[in-house]
Amino acid sequence: MKKSLFFAAFLLFATHAKAWWDPGHLVTAMIAYKFLNPNAKKQVDRLTKVIERDYPYANHFIALATWPDDLKAEGVTSFNTWHYTDMPYNPNGVALPPRQEVDILWAIRQAESVLSAPHARDIERARHLAFLAHFVGDIHQPLHSTSYYSNDLPGGNAGGNAFPVSAFGKWRNLHQVWDDGCGFLSSYNDIRPYGKPKEPLTENQINRIEALADSLIREFPPEHIIGIRIPDEDFWALESHKLAIEYGYRGVQSVNENGWKKYIQPNDPPSGLYLANGQRIVKQRLVMAGYRLAMILNQQFPEE
Repeated sequence: MKKSLFFAAFLLFATHAKAWWDPGHLVTAMIAYKFLNPNAKKQVDRLTKVIERDYPYANHFIALATWPDDLKAEGVTSFNTWHYTDMPYNPNGVALPPRQEVDILWAIRQAESVLSAPHARDIERARHLAFLAHFVGDIHQPLHSTSYYSNDLPGGNAGGNAFPVSAFGKWRNLHQVWDDGCGFLSSYNDIRPYGKPKEPLTENQINRIEALADSLIREFPPEHIIGIRIPDEDFWALESHKLAIEYGYRGVQSVNENGWKKYIQPNDPPSGLYLANGQRIVKQRLVMAGYRLAMILNQQFPEE
C-alpha cells in the first residue's frame, strides 16, 4: 500500500518532459537542412524570418526546432500532449486508460496540413514549421512513444519520468537519460541550456551543431538505413516503441560470465553498458529524424 501511494504521489509531479534537450533538436534540424532541395531551403529560410516576431531568437532554421519546448518552459500548456504518444508497455496486463487522441501523431499531421494549406497565413505556416521540426524529433526519441503500466502505475509512468535513476544529480529519471542522448549529447548542453534566457545562436554554436550533424551523416548515411523513406509517423512511433522496451525499460545493465543479463531497475544508476547501447540507438534516431524531416519538407516545397 505504501509503495502504491508513493508512486501515486510521484505521478502528481511526473509529466512528460521535453524530448531531446535542445542539442538533439538542433542537430536533427541541421541534418534536415542539409538535405533540403533549393526551393525547400528558400521557403524554410523565409518562414524562419516570419516567426521572429514570435520567437526573436530564431536566427537560423535549426533554432525553430526548440521553440515548442520554450513555450512549455514559459508556462504555455496548450500543446503539452502534442509532444508524445503513450503506446503501452504492459507486461503485467493491467487495465489501460483510454488512449490520448490529441498526441504527437495528430500534431505532425496537423503541422503538415497547415504547411500545405493554400490559404494559410505565413505566420501560421511558420509556427507549424517549428512544430513539425520539433515533433519529428520528439517521435524519434524512444521514450516519447511509450509508457510502462503496472499495478503500481495504472496510469503509466509518463514516458519514464516516473522511473527514477541514481545518477549523481545528472539525471533524475529514465526519461532524462534519453533526452540527454544517454550522455551522447551532454557536451553540447551549454548550447541553449533549458530554463536559461534564450539568445540567438552564435556562429560558433551553429558550427558545433553542424560538425556534429556531419559526423552523424558520415556514420549513418541515408542509403545505409532501412526504412528511412517510409513517410508514416505511426511507423516511426512503432519503431520508437520497440526501442523503448528493448533498450530503455529493459536495457541491459550487465552480462555475467554465464551470459545472464541484468536489466535496469528503478533507482539503478545506468551502467556503462546500458549507456553505450543507448548512445548507439540515439545516434541512429537523431539522424533518421533529420532525414525524415527533410523528406517531408521536400514534399511540402518541391523543386520549382
